[in-house]
Amino acid sequence: MLLLSAVCLGLTANTQGRAQSTNTAPVLSQWRDDIRNWGGFREDLSDKGIDLGVLYTQDIAANPVGGLNQSAAYAARLEGMVTLDFEKIIGLKGSSFRFITYQGLGRSLSEDDIGNDFGVSQIFSSKILALAHLSLEQELLDDQLYLSAGRLAVGDIFAEDETFNYYLNGALNSTPGQLLINQPAFTTYPANTWGIAGTYTFPQSQSISLGVYDANIDDLNNADHGYNFRFAPEGSVLVVGQLGYDPGTEKDSKLLPGHYQLGGFYNTSTVDVLGSTTQTREGNWGIYAIARQMVYQEKEDQGLSIWGLFTLSPEQAINTQPYGISGGLFYQGLLPERDNDITGGAFILGYYSDNLPGQTYELVFEAAHRFQFNDWSYFTADFQYVANPSGRTDIFDAWVFGTEFAVQF
Repeated sequence: MLLLSAVCLGLTANTQGRAQSTNTAPVLSQWRDDIRNWGGFREDLSDKGIDLGVLYTQDIAANPVGGLNQSAAYAARLEGMVTLDFEKIIGLKGSSFRFITYQGLGRSLSEDDIGNDFGVSQIFSSKILALAHLSLEQELLDDQLYLSAGRLAVGDIFAEDETFNYYLNGALNSTPGQLLINQPAFTTYPANTWGIAGTYTFPQSQSISLGVYDANIDDLNNADHGYNFRFAPEGSVLVVGQLGYDPGTEKDSKLLPGHYQLGGFYNTSTVDVLGSTTQTREGNWGIYAIARQMVYQEKEDQGLSIWGLFTLSPEQAINTQPYGISGGLFYQGLLPERDNDITGGAFILGYYSDNLPGQTYELVFEAAHRFQFNDWSYFTADFQYVANPSGRTDIFDAWVFGTEFAVQF
């Protein structure tokens, strides 16, 4: 009798355990949604026109081979975001205000240990509390015209492709590094400067963009001035123009998705001649082209895409890297049952100016796989091979293993 009772109790407990296990997934899912919605507070604010967000991104990378030293580094960025939708708040259609601030953490493996120019960890920017974005935005003409003014990153609109975020190297994510080396005023997020920019999108997904920015280096936010609101161009202005085409994005389009940009810029600043302490030149210019095209489609966003970019700033006397070329490919949904994961590879190549003896080219190969957990969190495993760091043969080629993790609340 005692044995029979024990068996019955065991079966009952086992049944309850299975029931609890079955209910665990929806309970955890509900708990996760409640946390991200801040107990309903966030959704209530959004209904009133106030959207809040927090994003944490971290990179951990190590170079066990090559570079100036062998080491490991942690870098991270914690961002806070506020968007005010004036259409919901005061009825002003298509108008909004955006503010983003961040706290930089960690250090740069490229600067401290490898000695190369194409930073192997794009997330590192500084170790201070700083402004990342401050703008008034307006959409007009049935949302075909977009205008933005404030503290902006040039790379928000120009020479950008959202798929570059799949890689960890800062020369891709998110603006071509060959541009940034020559043009510090060609800011990429979270660096910013005062500016005004706009894009007009035609019905067939062609677009034209124009931007004018304060190019005075002292007016940029940087590691010493995280909240720099100084506006004194003193004749230094960056003007950028761009033509764009995004095939396959229209409803019922028979084309595979793509992204194409052709742009040019002119900076009116006085520029120091490389290798000289007394000579300067007035003005600097350049052009760039970016092309990405899906070439094989499994279904919807899944499939293989290839891409390439080219940069040209031909004045050898004042541009560190007059020529640059990068290219790569990525496949969404390559692994079974992992439809949103991204597997990619890329190369980044920059040629140094003839005015810099002893420096030829820097070349980086990168392979990465992003595990996309959901729309608000991912983990990337990454490998990079850095050849000729800073274009110099006296620094050993580096092997870099890295990871990136991001979560948004």
